[in-house]
Amino acid sequence: MQYKLLASDFDNTLVPFGEPCPRPAVVKAVKKMQTAGGKFVLSTGRGYCVINKQQLGGIRFDYAIANNGACVVDRDGAIIAEHPMTNEEMYALVDFCEDYNYPLQFNFRDGYYAYCEYESLRDFYAQLGGSGLTCKDGEDQDRHLIDMPHAAFACLPDEALEAFNRKYGHLNLRFMMVGAVREGSWHCYDIVREGIDKGVGLADLCETMGLTLADAVSAGDSANDVGMLKAAGLGCCMANGSDDAKEAADRIIGDVREDGLAALIEELWFNGPRAEPSGHELGSPWGQMEAAEEKQ
Repeated sequence: MQYKLLASDFDNTLVPFGEPCPRPAVVKAVKKMQTAGGKFVLSTGRGYCVINKQQLGGIRFDYAIANNGACVVDRDGAIIAEHPMTNEEMYALVDFCEDYNYPLQFNFRDGYYAYCEYESLRDFYAQLGGSGLTCKDGEDQDRHLIDMPHAAFACLPDEALEAFNRKYGHLNLRFMMVGAVREGSWHCYDIVREGIDKGVGLADLCETMGLTLADAVSAGDSANDVGMLKAAGLGCCMANGSDDAKEAADRIIGDVREDGLAALIEELWFNGPRAEPSGHELGSPWGQMEAAEEKQ
């Protein structure tokens, strides 16, 4: 079967975390696929507002599934499907994080706005080198008066998630752990509405394109990719992926640091050798984030 599109996660799938852009072999493979008629879909927990051409190393995506499926855009940034947060959901997060001084940002169309603990988030992003992440000081808490955010991001200790759900569990917000464990058993979470994930975004996109999910290949590495890996006709997890992502995938391909995505494209679109893990142990893919935390 000839697949019609490839939906790829960004961090540690398309680009090794901490590096500024995809490696040359991956850029070449994606462009070759597009020339042959395949569509490249960037699928990320990041908002469209923080994706730029420099981060993609010359790749121009055909579509982007942003904010973990809460917003789907075309190559020019026009929204073709969206699932923004409600006032009630947003205010619950603000009230909770303000009470305990937990860093909290919301992902709006034009940028990330920190509603709680701006300096903490700003410094955290600054330590991540070439990640391309940044935020604006939104502690006036008025950006949502223009339009609602598609998603949120928070840094919380282990016990906070249980406390939040005791008070606001009826909202059924979806917390997806991303990145490495921070110092003191704190975690970073992407937060979206109930039922939203990259698989939903992929389904929205396929419907718009007149395709079925069986026409799609997905590639990812972590918990926020699970829905997409299960939804696509073929779900591929990187060798550097988390256990839950590997379990959700149909197969495992090479490490992001060994151009696993390029090998997959060569196999599926150009009858190249089967893309397989090398078996080499390369250590944690979040090494730069973990090193930044150790310096704090």
